[in-house]
Amino acid sequence: MIKNKTLWRIHNWTGLYVGIVIGILSISGAVAIFIPEIEDFLDHSYQLPSSQSGEKASFVFKTVEEGSLPEEFSKFSLLGIYPGQTPEDPWVYDYYYSGEKYESERYKVFVDPSTGDYLGRKDQLNSVPNYLRQVHVRLMDGWYGRQLVGLAGIGLLVISITGLLIYGNFMKSQVFGAIRNQKGIRVIMADWHKLIGIAALLFNLMIAITGGWLGLQPKLMTWTDMKVPNHYQRSEKPLEASQDEALNFDLNALMGKLNTEFPDFKPVMIIPSSNGYNTIEIRGDYVGTLYEPHIHKIVLDKTDLQTLFAYDGRKQNFWHKLYFIQEGLHFGRYAGLITKILYFILGLTSGFLSLTGFIIYLKRKEAKTVFKSTVMKTVFVYSVSILVFLILMGWAVTFFGYVWVATVITPSVYIFLIGFIVYHLFRWRKRRRSIINEKIQKNKSKITARQL
Repeated sequence: MIKNKTLWRIHNWTGLYVGIVIGILSISGAVAIFIPEIEDFLDHSYQLPSSQSGEKASFVFKTVEEGSLPEEFSKFSLLGIYPGQTPEDPWVYDYYYSGEKYESERYKVFVDPSTGDYLGRKDQLNSVPNYLRQVHVRLMDGWYGRQLVGLAGIGLLVISITGLLIYGNFMKSQVFGAIRNQKGIRVIMADWHKLIGIAALLFNLMIAITGGWLGLQPKLMTWTDMKVPNHYQRSEKPLEASQDEALNFDLNALMGKLNTEFPDFKPVMIIPSSNGYNTIEIRGDYVGTLYEPHIHKIVLDKTDLQTLFAYDGRKQNFWHKLYFIQEGLHFGRYAGLITKILYFILGLTSGFLSLTGFIIYLKRKEAKTVFKSTVMKTVFVYSVSILVFLILMGWAVTFFGYVWVATVITPSVYIFLIGFIVYHLFRWRKRRRSIINEKIQKNKSKITARQL
């Protein structure tokens, strides 16, 4: 059985070193829950008037050559089509241009489904939703940021488990929810730390497990040669890539086939192949399922629209369902706006625990020194600095571009980590040397005393 002192050390030092990252992920994650709603709000100006929305089935895709889109999009590749989910929704075309590092572009192109008319476009890369997504998923770090976030998830798991083992015993002798306001800031923060930690324990355990998996998932799947459960690929390529990309298809016939053969299926993404496989992949949802968005999939032949593959997550085995439930659980995408609001509140608890834990650490450190520092001022400066930094990064993404900001942030993350590790190794070595010298001096004093 691990002693309480050891558990406390693990809890204390893990929280201290991972706390800043957990705080950033707490804030960004709480806001990222509402990314779909933020995107809908920002795209609201492209909504069609009810009187002009028309019948979706009448839409026929018009190519760039027919003048439907600006000529500049002739150099772009079509990544996917997003059908509108209400009569007022335009259809959204996802266009991407892969140029040099700082020349890549990605746009959401809005199209009237009843006429095929071009309504406008929005930059996807240099947008607020993409910034929120990239901060939470990879800390704006294009190298190993996603794995660092996964390790932070494991850190939160360790903190949650050790916190339960440590503070569970403390709570036995204290009324749950009692805050000792007359005992000073350290005790007050400790009481709030224990209260919120225990109250949000199950939620933070779930966030830690799913977040750790989602962060480490790409590398783990590569190392274990694991395939995504709904993966499908034809055994051979019937076309050249250029032929495949140029091949058009009838969206009206496609939507009609889905309505007839898969009436409960709600198509959200239509992805035509461009690599020679001559397929159309349709991702979507079934109402009332807990899985991450758009994991149900239907694959059709692009030429004759014959069904090649159909994946209904509701009918799969336990392991498939477990795989696809992770993201839905992590972001609260399964029970409407009320669930998201609850996730927003609970999502901020890990940041609150990082903050109160930092205050407790500083107050404990302050009690051991003669010099009394202004702990709350220090915490305030740290907290405001992080918030201002996050806001400035978001501003920089929208004005200078995501790629430019990520290029600066990515090496900065590792420079900070290396500097942080070197600094603390230096302090550890200095402290250890001081302890050794102190022991040597004590031994010398004892020897001298004996000789006298």
